[in-house]
Amino acid sequence: SQAILAPNPPLGPYCVLEVCPSFAAMPEIKTSDISPNLDQQKMFKELWWLNYCFCQGQGVGAVGNPFFGSEAVEFCIHAKCQMTDIGGPFCSQLNVMCCITEQCSFPPAEGSPICVCFNKKLAGADGFSGLKLFDWEANFADTFWISYIFCGGCGVSGLQANGRPLYALQVKELCIKEEAKLTTPCEDGKWCSGVGTSLCFWNQVTFPPAENAPK
Repeated sequence: SQAILAPNPPLGPYCVLEVCPSFAAMPEIKTSDISPNLDQQKMFKELWWLNYCFCQGQGVGAVGNPFFGSEAVEFCIHAKCQMTDIGGPFCSQLNVMCCITEQCSFPPAEGSPICVCFNKKLAGADGFSGLKLFDWEANFADTFWISYIFCGGCGVSGLQANGRPLYALQVKELCIKEEAKLTTPCEDGKWCSGVGTSLCFWNQVTFPPAENAPK
């Protein structure tokens, strides 16, 4: 694998965020599949640490291994972020928070209506189908849409209706994609843990503190 302090790699596909299925077990984040360099113990050994206090810190390393990326668990939320291709679509969002569902996409998702008000379609197609949010397949007809204009809208439903998660999101903005979902709290006795990088800055956190963490 590439060293964290190695020269920059060629440009390529860039950033993705993922979170585990609803209340699926997620242990301490020691390594991430985003990049072999997002490795807790490797970071401890190879980074030049600007600061490290008790359970978290920030260090300096190579740029581009990857350019951006992170994976973290904070109590009951497990999230990932990394780079991806710019197009297809340029931006999109699908999220569920309890009884609220939001969706948008540019260009609009195939089948999206142009205008909907309190679940009454005023213009456009009948609605999208088959959009994926982890294991849940989102269909326009399964949500009561308060409003939907051109490429996005907000609606309501029953809690976990039609198999939707209690909380989950997927967001893509140009070359950055993020995902988050519920996980089991305090797995392996760790309340939070994560690794990440943004250009030459690298960060790590674990509470209680990780083994071999800088003092």
